[in-house]
Amino acid sequence: MMAVRDKQFFVGSETLQHSRQTGAALIIVLGLVSVMSVTAVVAFDMFGMFVRKTTNSQIMSQAREYALAGEILGAKRAGAYIKANELFGVSDAINDTDNGLKVDMPIDGGRIKGALKENTNCFNLSTLVSKLPNGSYVANVMAMQQFSNLLQAMGIGKKEAASLTAALTDWQDSDTRPLPMGAESAAYNRLDPPYRTSDSRLVSIKDLRLIRDFSVDLIDALTSLVCIDPLDTQTVLNLNTLQPHHSMLVKALLGDAVTIQQASQLIALRPRGGYDHNRRFWQMKIFEGKAIPEAVRGQFITTPRRFLLTVDVRLNTARTRLNSALHFNPDGSYIIISRYFGA
Repeated sequence: MMAVRDKQFFVGSETLQHSRQTGAALIIVLGLVSVMSVTAVVAFDMFGMFVRKTTNSQIMSQAREYALAGEILGAKRAGAYIKANELFGVSDAINDTDNGLKVDMPIDGGRIKGALKENTNCFNLSTLVSKLPNGSYVANVMAMQQFSNLLQAMGIGKKEAASLTAALTDWQDSDTRPLPMGAESAAYNRLDPPYRTSDSRLVSIKDLRLIRDFSVDLIDALTSLVCIDPLDTQTVLNLNTLQPHHSMLVKALLGDAVTIQQASQLIALRPRGGYDHNRRFWQMKIFEGKAIPEAVRGQFITTPRRFLLTVDVRLNTARTRLNSALHFNPDGSYIIISRYFGA
């Protein structure tokens, strides 16, 4: 009898143990299913995010392609503007408030909008050095004097203007010998942290921050008066689009031949319809009895040379902006001086 009870107890214990094992296994399985479900949800979310990122990347890439297409359209608009100036004169030509200097075109899922601004009338800082056949850069004495004239027209003393001009020229020329009052690498090696001159033309107006004595205030004052174009050997001004605030630029190129007041008069006395040739400009009474060098005369032109172009693209959820600087040759062809995406 005892043996039977022991056997029943053993069987009952075995059944209970088996039941417990089955329950534990079920819990483990349910736990694994739960984990797998969560993992699947996370995986699907990550996959969805990856797809969205890929889609957004493709849309942004397409938006940039549209921006480059807008750049081509803008260049054509600029070419038409130049032609209009040549044929009809400045008063009757397309101006920057008209659609002729704008790009506006619908695209599937968005729009391309662009705006052109002539940028001929500025002092070209690249011209402070001349490029030799061997690729090296040397000081351009004529441009140095004219930049010094500009600084003086801005109210800077003659000695300080000469020092600033020499430092900026030394920054760009290839040799290591400082110009009188200039600053080559040795002057910057003493700073903390030390650095050296670039020995090449400026890439951006922001580079001025690295050059000796160019303060933030001075750079801010210069920003609207200067530009960078490595394709020109001298600064040029478009007689047909000079504005009153450009009088300092006229004074800079002409130096002692005119006062700042006379420079303003030269702009104000521009004939209706503008100049078809710069000869008419040099016939003005202000120049009577004055010997203006031919090199300086050639710096005053009657057609635009440079444009700044901004292209904004909206494509579905993507937004992008392309900023380009265009240099136009006399034959109507153009070269991209610089371009970058961003505000």
